[in-house]
Amino acid sequence: MRLLVVFILAGVVLAQAPSPEPSPLKSVGTMSELMLDLIYPTSDQIFYVARNEKKTVKDWNDIRQSALMLAEAANLLMAENRARDKDQWMKDAKLLWEAGNKAFILAKAKDEAGMEALNAELYEACQSCHVHYRPGYRRRP
Repeated sequence: MRLLVVFILAGVVLAQAPSPEPSPLKSVGTMSELMLDLIYPTSDQIFYVARNEKKTVKDWNDIRQSALMLAEAANLLMAENRARDKDQWMKDAKLLWEAGNKAFILAKAKDEAGMEALNAELYEACQSCHVHYRPGYRRRP
């Protein structure tokens, strides 16, 4: 009888426990669209920063905006509705955030040499994620 009462009380307590709130985050595009429409174009702007040697104020503003979007895209990748796991996915997304954040700081300073030096770090962030999460992807030698 006591065991029955314990089970009933446990059931009542569990029934009264607040259920977790549904996530307010809702994706608009697919992962592929996020990559193709946001991450690739903004990362390319940083990868190819040296193509235009005589940058105008508008050029630097565009680079700064791309760096900001790239860093914030990494935050999107870490959001609970996008993260594939809490381990390697988060590590890879943090690499992208770090590279994007540095690019944002360097772009605000109009530091082209610093931006060029950042290429290897940004490349590694992209490669690491693709190796782990893009089926059939092979790291380039």
